[in-house]
Amino acid sequence: MSRRHGRRKPEHKGAGKEILVNVGPVETRIAILDNGRLVDFLMEREGVEHYAGSIYKGKVKAIVPGIEAAFVDIGMDKNGFIHASDVGDATVLGELFSEDDSSEEKEERPQKSHQRIQDILKVDQEILVQVVKEAISTKGPRLTTYLSIPGRYIVLTPFDSHIGISKRIRERDERKRIRDIFDKIKLPEGTGCIVRTMAEGRSNEELEDELKYLLNLWERVRLRADKQSAPLVVYEEYGAVLRMIRDKFTDDITHLLVDSKDEFIRVNRFLQAFRPALRKKVKLYAEHIPLFQKHDVDSQIEEIFDRKVNLKSGGSLIIEQTEGLVAIDVNSGSFTGKRNLEETAYKTNIEAAREIPHQLILRDIGGIIIIDFIDMEDRGHRESVFNVLQQELHQDKAKISLRPISQFGVVEMTRQRMRKSLESSSHNECPYCHGKGIIKSSETVAIETVRRIDSVLSRITGRHKHLTVITHPDVNVALMSNQAKMLSDIQRKHRCKINLNEDSTVHREDVIINEH
Repeated sequence: MSRRHGRRKPEHKGAGKEILVNVGPVETRIAILDNGRLVDFLMEREGVEHYAGSIYKGKVKAIVPGIEAAFVDIGMDKNGFIHASDVGDATVLGELFSEDDSSEEKEERPQKSHQRIQDILKVDQEILVQVVKEAISTKGPRLTTYLSIPGRYIVLTPFDSHIGISKRIRERDERKRIRDIFDKIKLPEGTGCIVRTMAEGRSNEELEDELKYLLNLWERVRLRADKQSAPLVVYEEYGAVLRMIRDKFTDDITHLLVDSKDEFIRVNRFLQAFRPALRKKVKLYAEHIPLFQKHDVDSQIEEIFDRKVNLKSGGSLIIEQTEGLVAIDVNSGSFTGKRNLEETAYKTNIEAAREIPHQLILRDIGGIIIIDFIDMEDRGHRESVFNVLQQELHQDKAKISLRPISQFGVVEMTRQRMRKSLESSSHNECPYCHGKGIIKSSETVAIETVRRIDSVLSRITGRHKHLTVITHPDVNVALMSNQAKMLSDIQRKHRCKINLNEDSTVHREDVIINEH
């Protein structure tokens, strides 16, 4: 697209990794830049709920044994969906809300591997659930009873006693140090935690203080759930800004710029409780030039929504999002290599394998993803491309499942999707093409118009028939050239007069027929 050509280079190139927060009247935008290049983008609009991660006290509305699932009212327009595999010991807490519960019934409950949804949940039962995936299209939110409350370094798991350490912490000595810390801490019975990547190198005091905070928070959640009836939200996940600070504001960030004084104060208060040392990196931006314009972010955000992504070599990616899956097609484009087709395919695929993970993060794409690389005959080349893709995906914090590249150059993968993709949350389906991405040609519309004229005239009684047909200029041209003979035949057949008028404001597929 034309906006790509002549795009000025970011003037802050070499500034390291930085976070920009732009707060508008109805929309907050967060951009993470690495030497001026947009590497992550978050957006949150006022009045649009983002409830993934929030915990609710819900009421079971329906049990569907055929799909081993239940539907739970959590106070939203659509009931939440919970599969039997997502129902665990958390139901014990839910049963505390019921007066007719008995310890004998709990002991007789089947083990998880054999449990049936009708044996573990009942209609009108109140349970604590957490949203793991927001409502998408016609589907309600996906729920689980395996609750988790995230902090900066630790994720508390109230109903899972296991203590896990992030796989991204690879040093054996560091893993042992962290394990020793938590072996000495006496957690409440049945409670566990997951140590996040950012806990690496943190002191005993920092980890213990956060664990104490999370345990106190969980106690408040329990008390609130115990006192009120369902449906009820008992824990709300942070908004975009605080969630970003908790999860992405790490030591390698050079600075964080905020263009709102109120948000600047809010961020500093949050950091005072979680990470006081980072407050010095937070700056209030008060210049006349808009923050995102100053850092050349707006033009980069525009490109997120492009179907086509140009690669430096001359190749490209075509990204097609559907309700069921996302297809990414790799094209060599103008790049032809220096020796042969195999070399061209290999070099283009390597570049694509580096760019695709970046696009998945930027666009927040999740679900099933099919990548169609250019065909390569050399097995070593296929393995090399797959290894590059796999290595680049390690930077992604989302859960990813990946299958090796096939002999046809296709990679199948899944990426964790908790919320709507950036495209689906900010764009509507085209009312003309209804999401197909194509519309009828002028010639096709002209042919259909002739048929409609014939049909309309057939229904008009009387001797004097007169029609005025208004179409888009392109369709009008097709009617007067390719369809001129057909129109003449229709006029003789019905003994009528047909006036053709054009209107550039009319959509190409729209035809207006007026009778006189």
